[in-house]
Amino acid sequence: MRARSAPTRADARRNREAILRVADEAFGEVGDVALDEIARRAGLGRATVYRHFPDRAALALAVAARHLAAVRRARRPFRELLHAVLSHQVQRRSLVRVFRRLPEKRRRHHTHALIAALRPAFTQAQREGSLRADVEPADLAVLFHMVEAALDAPTADAARSVQRLVRVFLDGLSRA
Repeated sequence: MRARSAPTRADARRNREAILRVADEAFGEVGDVALDEIARRAGLGRATVYRHFPDRAALALAVAARHLAAVRRARRPFRELLHAVLSHQVQRRSLVRVFRRLPEKRRRHHTHALIAALRPAFTQAQREGSLRADVEPADLAVLFHMVEAALDAPTADAARSVQRLVRVFLDGLSRA
């Protein structure tokens, strides 16, 4: 019997893509959207979703893997790329909550993978002189945690405040 590592049939691939697209949109909404609701929005049966993703964490990891692959493929200046990553962190609160519930070792693994994906643009920006020379890639993990802490602050509109702070962080990373 052949082991299935990824969907090989065209309809299975289409279903998986539909689930991931709908889930990505759902992770941007306020509150958590159940897998049953994701199935409904994708126009698929509940069993189809569960066949591809046994639980919410598996689905979140797959959505995050797609975003990570996009960061790896991106050919954008570091500032733009980091802004996109931080904006995504602010906008996809439901996705971030799933990651925050992962064991510490897995959270660290995903953070390091994101930093590794950002590293080529980071290095290029330092080489070009648009990024401060005293900043290290590991500092990005601190920045991600700072954004999380700011989002947890009891303010009327934390997301708007954090978007403003993201601009301040980015300006602070730039060479004057």
